[in-house]
Amino acid sequence: MSHSPRNTTSDPRLAISLTAALGGFAIFAVGARPDWLGLATTPEVGFLQILFMTVGMGILSAAGYAAFRLLWQGQPLSIPAQIGARLIATGYVVVAASTMADILGLGSQTWPRNAHFGPIQSYGVLIGELIIGIGLLLLYPRGRTPTS
Repeated sequence: MSHSPRNTTSDPRLAISLTAALGGFAIFAVGARPDWLGLATTPEVGFLQILFMTVGMGILSAAGYAAFRLLWQGQPLSIPAQIGARLIATGYVVVAASTMADILGLGSQTWPRNAHFGPIQSYGVLIGELIIGIGLLLLYPRGRTPTS
């Protein structure tokens, strides 16, 4: 009995993963720019905005990993793909630590004062996003074409 390659591109899990990634991006965007939807109540970045950014980026990272992992069709990951998976997790830790720095007592304004999302923290988020992006690029199965 021969095993034919699994139809990866029409797998419903891929659609669910990509939808979750889009939802994670939307949650992150609402946290980063609530004024786009008229949800900003104060000029500062508040705790809920920081929480939305952290949770949104976590959902986006996990869903992106899940979507790219499905493209490997159950095969073991190559060494660059394994490095990519670890970079995705590391990038998320950088994003979470950067967004939550003041709340965790690592930032310039420690608790109980209002949390402040300053330029250094925004650079940390950008660096974390860059690390996640590099990880996703490494996780993509080059040389393999998904069956359609």
